[in-house]
Amino acid sequence: MSRTRILLIAGIIVMLLGVAGLWQWRIHERDGSAALARGLAALDRGDARTARIELMNAIKGAPRSVVAREVQARALVELGDGAGAQAEAIRARALGAPPSQTRAVMAQALLLQGDAVAALKEARAPDVPDTELDMVARVMARAAMAQGDMRAAQNALARALSIAPNDAENWVELGRFRLATGDQAGAIAAADRAVALNPADAKALTLRAELTRAQYGLTASLPWFDRALAVRPDSIPTMEQYAATLADAGAAGAMLSLTRRILALDPANARAWMMQAVMAARAGKADLARALLDRTQGRLDNEPATRLLRGVLNLQEGNAVLAAEALAPLVAAQPDNRTARTLLARSYYLAGDYAAVATLLAPVVAQRDADPYVLTLAARAQEGLGNRAMAADMLARAAWPVRAAADPFASSRDDALANGPPPASTATARDNIPYIRALLSTGRTDDALARAQSLSRANPGAPDAWLVQGDALGAVGRPADAARSYEAAANIRFDRAAALRLAAAWGQAGNPARAAQVVQLFLTQHPNDAEAQRLAAAIAMQRQDWRGALRLLQAVRAQAGDGDAVLMADLARAALESGDRAAARAYAAHAYRLMPANPMTADIYGWTLLRTGEKGPAAVDLLEKAVALAPGHPVLQFHLGQAYAATGRKDDAKLALGRAASAGNFTGRQEAVDALAAL
Repeated sequence: MSRTRILLIAGIIVMLLGVAGLWQWRIHERDGSAALARGLAALDRGDARTARIELMNAIKGAPRSVVAREVQARALVELGDGAGAQAEAIRARALGAPPSQTRAVMAQALLLQGDAVAALKEARAPDVPDTELDMVARVMARAAMAQGDMRAAQNALARALSIAPNDAENWVELGRFRLATGDQAGAIAAADRAVALNPADAKALTLRAELTRAQYGLTASLPWFDRALAVRPDSIPTMEQYAATLADAGAAGAMLSLTRRILALDPANARAWMMQAVMAARAGKADLARALLDRTQGRLDNEPATRLLRGVLNLQEGNAVLAAEALAPLVAAQPDNRTARTLLARSYYLAGDYAAVATLLAPVVAQRDADPYVLTLAARAQEGLGNRAMAADMLARAAWPVRAAADPFASSRDDALANGPPPASTATARDNIPYIRALLSTGRTDDALARAQSLSRANPGAPDAWLVQGDALGAVGRPADAARSYEAAANIRFDRAAALRLAAAWGQAGNPARAAQVVQLFLTQHPNDAEAQRLAAAIAMQRQDWRGALRLLQAVRAQAGDGDAVLMADLARAALESGDRAAARAYAAHAYRLMPANPMTADIYGWTLLRTGEKGPAAVDLLEKAVALAPGHPVLQFHLGQAYAATGRKDDAKLALGRAASAGNFTGRQEAVDALAAL
């Protein structure tokens, strides 16, 4: 046979094989087997979104395929679609699959829909395959947690780990359980174990990111989120947490970009719309915020952030009744949320319900550190009720130039709680922390400290236990020991509560440099935190870093607006000392307009006019008013003395400066003495 003929025959054979292969491929595509294989491969590598699409094609080619239905149910569970997963599991059973084959996925689907009872029934069935026992144990743990049975949840997780000790998912579940029970250190250890077992597990990396955010701060967590998204670029739970972190860090542009990625994958994603609504509200775009909030279709209406946002938007719109309807359940669930409580009181006040305002603000007014706005609002409510003497007392407190140190937030239930039976165990945080705070608010500080020390010894990984111990130590006059307790909490969870307490404790212990370091460290991780910025500004002013203070106060103003008289007064002082006279006068005038009966605003306005060369009696009149309102404050006496000296009233100047110089706790005492000597 010639060589040419051999090549021709070989070519025909190759062509026939190709045609046969193509025919076979088309058969597999038509019957769904090829798509099923691709779907299984995608699910095995953790790409549930691609798996879902391939399995839809497989089911289209073979609608009666039990395997395709079962695998599609698994993919939908991974995507968080509980209803869809349940429907596919039901279809698989209807097509002849034994219920045992879908026990685990059915339990997961039911739990995703919030039906813990039905999920437990499936998970506890006796015919669950051995290969899925650890999976159903995780379901049982989550269902028990949803029912508040933490002991059952712990036992279920122990069972899952005994079955599969090297499964990263079991350690992720353990980490989330420990986080829910307040054992932050234990949660970190579990997350580290999960990442060590599977460095490419997006769920483990996301949990580690969340824990790093709490332990070290927003900025420190970003690389962990980046690692998680590098593994699973389409992981919506990871992107939701990442976007929320960016929003808190003030990276609005990056957050918006990430929420758009989420919506491209899931156009109905309520959390993405919610985050965009919050960003619009912060930018002052109320109409846009309302429109975006409507896109959530009510799915997040019971969450605290949504209630707060709705309350704010309704107040801005002038609808006090709707604002109260949104805020009242939030205050009931979070009674120590001062922002929500104040907004709700404002809503009641606008609606004319003065009795409700008085009742709502009573726990805040009882605190030594009640801010002037709350005191003024409470006073107006008392005026509405006809209690003018009580209103005058509150207005006098609002006008006082110095706020007292913060108290633990008091509850109306504290007396009953403190005088009732103590929790049976000293080791349980859930019931002991409210009891300890009740003891503190009712003056039983020694009892509170003893209980708090027992609690922290039993829960060394729980930051809340260390915080309440620090509060108790501060209450008995041991600020340095309180600072060490707060440091123990901050080493586990460095949030605002720990940072601000720690800074205050070091300041009270006579270590302002360390207090400043704490605040600065917190701000590097939470650059958009207004409370920390304000505290850092106060520290900067103490160091006479006026430009730094002005920059921080302007950042606070960008978030809080122009309605805070104390903030405006601080801005006036920082601008004045920085040399910006025009800005100082504008800030001081606005502070005085906001609260003309406050000695601090009268003083800063008068002092600014004096320092900027204002002619006429206005400066002296304002400074005399400030001293009349608060005659015992040495700073006000010092400023008035300087004003008298500048206008040639030497005898009056000597009297005012002498009063300032005689105040033993006045930091500017030497300056007053020098001014006296110069007269």
